[in-house]
Amino acid sequence: MAVAKINSSHEPLKQPCNCYRVSSLIETILETEQTSNLKDKYVLGEQLGWGQFGVIRVCTDKMTGEALACKSISKDRLVTSDDARSVKLEIEIMTRLSGHDNVVDLKAVYEDENYVHLVMELCAGGELFQQLEKHGRFSEAEARVLFKHLMQVVLYCHENGVVHRDLKPENILLASKSSSSPIKLADFGLATYVKPGQSLRGTVGSPFYIAPEVLAGGYNQAADVWSAGVILYVLLSGMPPFWGKTKSRIFDAVRAADLRFPSNPWDHITQSAKELVRGMLCTDPSQRLTAQQVLDNSWMKYDGPYPEEPGQHEKQSCEEWGLGDGSFSTLMVRDHDVSFGTGSPVSHGVLSSTFKCRSSFSSFLAEPSAPRFAPGGFSFHNGDDSNALEIHAPCILNAELCIRQHWSCN
Repeated sequence: MAVAKINSSHEPLKQPCNCYRVSSLIETILETEQTSNLKDKYVLGEQLGWGQFGVIRVCTDKMTGEALACKSISKDRLVTSDDARSVKLEIEIMTRLSGHDNVVDLKAVYEDENYVHLVMELCAGGELFQQLEKHGRFSEAEARVLFKHLMQVVLYCHENGVVHRDLKPENILLASKSSSSPIKLADFGLATYVKPGQSLRGTVGSPFYIAPEVLAGGYNQAADVWSAGVILYVLLSGMPPFWGKTKSRIFDAVRAADLRFPSNPWDHITQSAKELVRGMLCTDPSQRLTAQQVLDNSWMKYDGPYPEEPGQHEKQSCEEWGLGDGSFSTLMVRDHDVSFGTGSPVSHGVLSSTFKCRSSFSSFLAEPSAPRFAPGGFSFHNGDDSNALEIHAPCILNAELCIRQHWSCN
């Protein structure tokens, strides 16, 4: 888990949320005087996923019967004080943002001898990533509705002095299975505070969606707008704008930022959509659109007819894009895009020795998703021969363990 330090401009909340500890606990992470046991109020059910720091399960309120999600972070995995501080910061930021219609709601936090449990709302519609796997891409009308909700919550984060730093379809959940379901932004494990005019340091994010200035080592909330711009590009085309077969080559493509709009499907997408993407994927953060400017853009407000798209939901072939054979589901499998954090910049494909793997907890699903392809193994090499993360042959992951990451960090 990457560590995000609290800025002095934001006072830590004295009572960050409904936080409780078991009465027998002497040394605590939460620093709360309220005592209660998670199992006194909730029944833990099926496992939805797991990651580097623990597991996610369905949990049911004993009194009301409400189904929720419980993210249980193993205290044994919180080796350093920075690890514990990351958990506290995630809780504080989620509490600060909870109540917004498009943020996963944090209900309560419980600490016992072995775990810190975060009880949150359960999103029955699954991840936006899964919808992209299923449909390939969205029509402009569909994408505009989803994207407007996303930018509203990004603006809300920025207005509250928060930068998410890991915007991607895996971290965008659908509240229900309805076709008109609102989205919910999840996984604030890499989020931190940022002051006006402040430049953040440390390389965090996910390779396909990371902004070039993050790789260079100095950035602010504009990095979120870049990531959102990549998401918009993916929603409309089903493909990433910047691609490579290794993490190193993805980083090189992001730095080069050679933005192209291949004829299929972009010839059938409005010019205003393409201009909005260009404005969000401007390599100069000072010239990049802000979240508010994105929301004020004419494409975001357009409600008229769109160009006809023959087979608009067809999955695009990577071959047409010069990316080899495949489609969204094989090109952008979730393990190609593991979130990461490091205390120093990534320079020209070299991953710092302080690199930390991070396994996402974004899958707050009401039921397991379908099996998918994902790489069989990752390894980071710090030797002279290679600093790249090579993508190996794919294998099928168990559906219930869809967020499990297989790697070794050397």
